Amino acid sequence: MDVMFVFLISLLVGSFLGAFTYRLPRKMDFIKGRSFCDVCKVKLLWYDNIPLLSYILYGGKSRCCNQKISIRYPLIELATAIGFSFLFYFSFSPIYYILYTITLIILVIDLEHQFIPDELVWLTMLYALCYMPYAPYGLELTPYSYLFSGFVFSLFLLALYFVTKGRGMGLGDVKLVIPLGMLVGLNKLIYFVSLSFIIGGIVSAIMLILKRAKLKTKIAFGPFIIIAFWLITLFR
Repeated sequence: MDVMFVFLISLLVGSFLGAFTYRLPRKMDFIKGRSFCDVCKVKLLWYDNIPLLSYILYGGKSRCCNQKISIRYPLIELATAIGFSFLFYFSFSPIYYILYTITLIILVIDLEHQFIPDELVWLTMLYALCYMPYAPYGLELTPYSYLFSGFVFSLFLLALYFVTKGRGMGLGDVKLVIPLGMLVGLNKLIYFVSLSFIIGGIVSAIMLILKRAKLKTKIAFGPFIIIAFWLITLFR
């Protein structure tokens, strides 16, 4: 099995995640029912749903109503495929694919709706509790130090939440960094914190320059936390 095979298979996973992240925040059934056009709600045929390829062949438009298809779908498919390919290339344990999937779902939902479902945070927490004894980063000797590292970052964001009265930070972010901080460990925590804010600052500055946001515009911080976590995880 090579990287290209993993890339192609993960596009299929990404196609499912595209539908999942659309339906979950809207409380729609994501298990039953076929995919449908977001514009005219017509059910799509199998060849309308070929990951990435259908979007390219149809020129980014829906076959049924000739309206533009949201760029979110090919981007999610590509993000899944690229992430899985990196994990495979760097020989990460298959269990990391589960964590990447969960965090990608959180990233998309937070980016689009500016909230993080508690169910996904608890799922990440369960993963962290099961996996933290085998976390590859730590100089720590006990599970308590991993728990401590998660709560340190969380308390820092909680302080920002109260100082800004919820305008600069959401409680979803406060909860999310607990399991991710546990997986990073104390000796990498300063890099995790710094990188999250550096990425957030760069993206915010670019959005201001391009006039895509104003100083008072609320920008989801969860995606910056997740990107920082995976940069540290992949490149150690």
